[in-house]
Amino acid sequence: MNRSLNFAVCATLLFAGEAIAQTAEEATTNASSSPVAYVYVARPTHVDGFAVAANGKLTPVPGSPFANIALTHLNVNNNYLFGPGADGASINSYSIASNGSLKAAGSVNAQKYNSDNCGGFGPTSLDATGTTLYNIVNSECEVLVQSFKIESNGEFQYLGVADSGVPGDLFGVSNVAVLENNKFAFQTLCGGDSFPGGGIVEYKRESNGLLAVTSDRPEIPPTKKPDDTYCPYFTIATDSSDHFAMVLSPLDDSWDQDGPDAIATYSVGSNGAATTKSTYEDMPSDAVDGAGTMSISPSSKLLAIGGDGFQVFHFNGGSQVTKYSGAIQKGNNFIQFCWDSDNHLFALSDNGKVFVYTVTPTTITEASGSPYSIPEAGSIIALSK
Repeated sequence: MNRSLNFAVCATLLFAGEAIAQTAEEATTNASSSPVAYVYVARPTHVDGFAVAANGKLTPVPGSPFANIALTHLNVNNNYLFGPGADGASINSYSIASNGSLKAAGSVNAQKYNSDNCGGFGPTSLDATGTTLYNIVNSECEVLVQSFKIESNGEFQYLGVADSGVPGDLFGVSNVAVLENNKFAFQTLCGGDSFPGGGIVEYKRESNGLLAVTSDRPEIPPTKKPDDTYCPYFTIATDSSDHFAMVLSPLDDSWDQDGPDAIATYSVGSNGAATTKSTYEDMPSDAVDGAGTMSISPSSKLLAIGGDGFQVFHFNGGSQVTKYSGAIQKGNNFIQFCWDSDNHLFALSDNGKVFVYTVTPTTITEASGSPYSIPEAGSIIALSK
C-alpha cells in the first residue's frame, strides 16, 4: 500500500445478499465521534457502508444500505468505491462523500473490449496509487488482464489488455497484486489439464498504467516429493515495500492435497526479478484448512491467512514468516480480509459474518459487537480516514 494513500487493500475471492438488523441497532460509537475508517460490504442487491470507531465498532453511514448496487468484488481509493457488476460485463464507480455515503459516478462496459469471452470476469484490483484499475477476463480461454485509467470524475478510460499466455481452464486465478513501487505486478495461477502445476505471472506497469506481461516467470519452490507440485490457488499479497507472499498447497499427480499448506515469501529487485529463499524444509505451515485468501497489514508486520478459520503470522519481508496466533474462529470459512491504518482487521466469512479484530504485533483482541451478521456478503473493503 502506498503510504500517501488511505485506502486499504483486501485479499481476494468472489461473491455472495440481504439486510442488517444487528449491525444498525447494536453498533454504537465510542468516545471518539470521528470515525477512523469506512468499511463497505457488497451483497447481491446492495452495498452496506459502515463508519469504524477507534475501538472497532461499526455504525451504518448515512444512506446505508445503498440499494441497486450489485457488485461482485470491491476496491477503493481516496475518492471512489469500485467493483465489477453482477451482470458480468460492467465495472462501476461510486463517489464517497465525507460522511461515507455513496453516489453513482462512472461505469464502463468492460466486456465490449473482450471479443471472445469464455465466461470469466473479475476480480479487479488497483495500482499502488489508486489511479488505474485492472480487471481479469478470459478471452479465447486465456487469462487476460484489462487496464483502465480512473478519471477524476470516476469514469474509466480503457488502456489495453495484457495476455498472460496461460490457458483459462485453471483451478485458481488470483487477483493482480501491484508492488508499492508501482512498476511491477504479480498474479498466481493453479493448473488445469493444459497448464499443469502452479505458476506466477509477472507484469510490468507502463508509465500510463497499462500492464504488459514480462518474460519472467518467478519460480515456485519444489516440493519434498518429486512427483508433487505446489499450487498457489487464489492467494497472493504484497506489502508496503518490495515483497509478496502466497500460500502453497502440495498436490500429487491426481491433484489431491498431499500434505499441509506452506507459506512462501518473495523479494523483488529493482529490475523486477522476483526471488525466494523459501524451501519445503523451512516454510511454515498454516493451521487453517483450505486456505484461499490472505492479506498483509498496512504496517507490513502482519499477515492474515483465511480458510476454515483465520490465522495471523508475523511478516518479515523476504524472510520466512513466523507463527503468531493459532487458528481463530474455526468453523467459519473466511473469504476476504481488509485492514485499516488503526490496526483493525476485518475478516469476512462465507456464512455472512464480518469479524472485527484489533491486531498488533503483540495483541489480538476481538472488538465489541463483533461479529456482525451481513447475510450473503461477498466482498469487503476498508478506507482509512
